[in-house]
Amino acid sequence: MFVNYFKDKSRTSPINLTAARAVLGGWLIWKTIWYDWSLVAENLFLLETPWSWAVPPVPALVLTIEKWVLIALLGMFIVGYRVRLLGGVSALLLAHLAVVRYNLNTSGETQALMIGVYFLIFFSIYAETDELSLDGIRRTKELSLDELRSFLKTSDDRSYDMPALKWSLLVIAIIYFGAGFDKVFPGPRTDFATAENLSRIITIRHFQYAQPFEIGPLITEYPILAAAAGWGTLVLELGFLPAVLAGVTITPFAVGILGFTASNAIILGIHFADMYFVIGMLVAWDLLYQRVASDRSIDLVFDEHCYFCMQSLYPFKLLDINDTVNFHSQYDIPMEYKERDDVDFESAMYVFRNGTAHEGYYAFRELLRQFRIFFWAVWLMEWSIVERIGVRIYRYIAANRGRHFTCRVEEVNSDLE
Repeated sequence: MFVNYFKDKSRTSPINLTAARAVLGGWLIWKTIWYDWSLVAENLFLLETPWSWAVPPVPALVLTIEKWVLIALLGMFIVGYRVRLLGGVSALLLAHLAVVRYNLNTSGETQALMIGVYFLIFFSIYAETDELSLDGIRRTKELSLDELRSFLKTSDDRSYDMPALKWSLLVIAIIYFGAGFDKVFPGPRTDFATAENLSRIITIRHFQYAQPFEIGPLITEYPILAAAAGWGTLVLELGFLPAVLAGVTITPFAVGILGFTASNAIILGIHFADMYFVIGMLVAWDLLYQRVASDRSIDLVFDEHCYFCMQSLYPFKLLDINDTVNFHSQYDIPMEYKERDDVDFESAMYVFRNGTAHEGYYAFRELLRQFRIFFWAVWLMEWSIVERIGVRIYRYIAANRGRHFTCRVEEVNSDLE
């Protein structure tokens, strides 16, 4: 369910990296968008920290601008546009906002932003490994016509390295190991794991803060349960890093950390929702996607002389994790389709499903239907007004692709001369 990238250094699909990028970007937007810097500036109270110099002279204006610039950059990061550049700039902006917030609030909620900085840096450094992204589509310009055609028409048996997730996993494991280390050392001692210690923590929290659930006091009545919770915490925090480095499964630790985070909210009223996103980056999204992906088979016929056509199909080939789309060029069309009188392969793309031909706009809609994650797009495309507009747009692009995009091979040759 969760991937140890020190053991599985590569995957057969790039989906995990794409999903992790979306989780990371979404998490950081959520962390950023609700913070009202103008309100904070009106009641600015700075703690004595070594980072006071990071607060700008006009905090409300400067920090608000930085906030919205960061949100815009993270939006482009999510879709994978200019990840190397925008990921690095986003990391710098996030680091600055996090440092300023640290002057106001030193809690773990603020420190979690620093973890996001590490993740953004890793994605930026290893941007070239991110295939299922706008950058990945842009990089197809470096491929020859034959390479693109071969990629579409052959079974995708490639492996995709994910170093950004490997090093992000290491950062997560080190952070948890440090938390466990602080509980045990200096010493060695195991006072943290005693029933008396956890019971004292629960009692103090319930005395100082109103709790939504009265589960904590019940736990204090069962010393064995309290001690098990303490020891379990140490095992999770101290065992995560060795498991990662040893290349064994991390699923028990990831599930345990999620349970530990939820129990903190329920028992102690300590909400640290950030860890759901952080651990969510490690989910085996490719295996989950494979289970929900369509298993029906379709035949797709494309123009093998058109760069734009094949570039447009590139991400769908990456998403076709179950090899259910049979890509055919105009010169290897199955005979059952070639002899049909109701198709014109020179004018549009075709998708065949159970003998039914879908042309142009409808072929593209049928292709999207093949990938259940696009159910919302298929739903919209079935609206009559969207269909009428979509058909016109497709026909215009098909008729003018040579003017606006790199298309015919002879056009490519003339560009090179």
